Amino acid sequence: MAEALASFANPVGDQLGSYYARAVGRLAPDNMWEGWIEFVPVDGGSDVLVSGIESRQPEHQHLVYWATGLTHVYLEGALSRARKPHTVRVPVIDEPISDRPAARRVVVERVIPKPEPVLDPFEIGERNLDILRQELKALNRPRLLNIISAFDLAGDTDVTNMNEAELVGLIVGVVETRLSTTPRQR
Repeated sequence: MAEALASFANPVGDQLGSYYARAVGRLAPDNMWEGWIEFVPVDGGSDVLVSGIESRQPEHQHLVYWATGLTHVYLEGALSRARKPHTVRVPVIDEPISDRPAARRVVVERVIPKPEPVLDPFEIGERNLDILRQELKALNRPRLLNIISAFDLAGDTDVTNMNEAELVGLIVGVVETRLSTTPRQR
């Protein structure tokens, strides 16, 4: 339980008001004696300012000795400290939200690969269209369809019912048209 250790007759003031000061103390939980200052308004208001701990002493008589020796200047400093408490900035240590990493996620995309063509009709056709026609005639229907699909040569044409000769004619015709409309790069 706290007790008044010393009262001071001369008021202590600042720009916000005048106060009567008194030193107060108690036995702390750690068996040390701690003291602080209370500031009671001179005008009788109820807003008492209380400082933080101003002194810690091992014995009661040491705390009383401290209280009785306080000067007017010390009390002005204590009033200032009571108005503006000491600010201590402590770094905040973030706590993690999770206790383990996320499970590995695997996204599976179904991709229908385009067929691998056995030759590039534009590469051969750029050199000679007759050689392209001869090489295409040596291929079977599935290989011709792979070339048409890989190079998007069919456009809107339905190739499902075309025979091999018609497929060769389609490929050579489209290659010839595209080569004649695009400038050659060398």
